[in-house]
Amino acid sequence: MTKMNLKKRLISLGAAALMCVSAVAGFGNAACAKQVSDSNVDILAAGSKEFTGGETGTAEEDPVEELMEMLFGEGSGYSSGDDSVGNMVSFETTDLDGNSVNSADLFRDKKVTVINFWATWCPHCVDELPELEKFNKELEAQGCQVIGICEDADTDAAAAKKILGEKGVTYTNIGLVKEMYPAMPHKAMPTTYFVDSEGKVLTKPVVGANVELCRERFAEALAAAEK
Repeated sequence: MTKMNLKKRLISLGAAALMCVSAVAGFGNAACAKQVSDSNVDILAAGSKEFTGGETGTAEEDPVEELMEMLFGEGSGYSSGDDSVGNMVSFETTDLDGNSVNSADLFRDKKVTVINFWATWCPHCVDELPELEKFNKELEAQGCQVIGICEDADTDAAAAKKILGEKGVTYTNIGLVKEMYPAMPHKAMPTTYFVDSEGKVLTKPVVGANVELCRERFAEALAAAEK
């Protein structure tokens, strides 16, 4: 496996590994953790040594922080996102068909954009997709929207498109890029953020599959955006 292909595989598997670590720490969903096989763990370990030039870390080091830095660069960080209010979100990525998109175009003319981080291997992420589709229909009448960020779209866009089709999702879905993490840190999935037309984070995120809480948090975000 070439270094570039290994890195792409690590980015896909790394999101799953994050859920494993989070589940152990009491965050996220343990069912998602089962999606990482022993062979994948071996790949992550080997890849970590290749990209860091040594061991994956000691018992005193934070394994999630180590993985985040390995995948997305030093200082990528992770948190519940509660301290992210006021952060400015800016990125360039592609949709699931490989077309270039950027945050400025996505957010422009929308009072609030609801950003849902999900993955094909996360059952709770997938289960809430139909509810998010209904939520998006409600938001359209208010000049707002839902978009999805699929964390493993770069390695399994076909699976993501298949799931979205089966769940009847019509709102925009895009791929993950490292520039998203500093402004929208998260260590569990799904995690949902709320930003204004300029990409400013308006409220703390919703961690976990909870569309009703998303509606409540959206109301807070809309009030903040309209001030």
